[in-house]
Amino acid sequence: MWWQVKHQNGWPPVSNLLCVSAAALLLAACEAAPMVSRPAADMRTSVELPSKEREHFRHGMRIYLESLYGITEALAEHKLPLVAEHAQKAGTAAVREVPISIAATLPPGFLLLGMDTHQKFDALAASAAARASTKEMQLQIRDILGNCATCHANYRIAQ
Repeated sequence: MWWQVKHQNGWPPVSNLLCVSAAALLLAACEAAPMVSRPAADMRTSVELPSKEREHFRHGMRIYLESLYGITEALAEHKLPLVAEHAQKAGTAAVREVPISIAATLPPGFLLLGMDTHQKFDALAASAAARASTKEMQLQIRDILGNCATCHANYRIAQ
């Protein structure tokens, strides 16, 4: 058999070993692959918004992401004034741009979580301005991302 072919030093040729190894890995991957199943029903609270307000809201989520990217980049380079600048973009000042038509239709828990997130961005901006430790600011970023994860786990914007 091909796997029994010996090289002159008594070992099988490397190409045979590679083929056998690759086949074993593929078989193992097939065994480990989970069965595809239907996703569970989405149990999150659906937030209904007209298309214009929905797009405005999604724009706000992109500001969160852009701010977090800028904060992370600036913190890695220890540019604290930039950390503060990026954090302020997603702070409570951003709420002034939210039309009352959006706020009036949002679930109360959603509003509270959103305000808490904006306040956490303000606190991060203040920490950066006060030259807080990197660890302290990383913990604040963790808390902001925790709010993001909580919100996305509990709410969804309806199409």
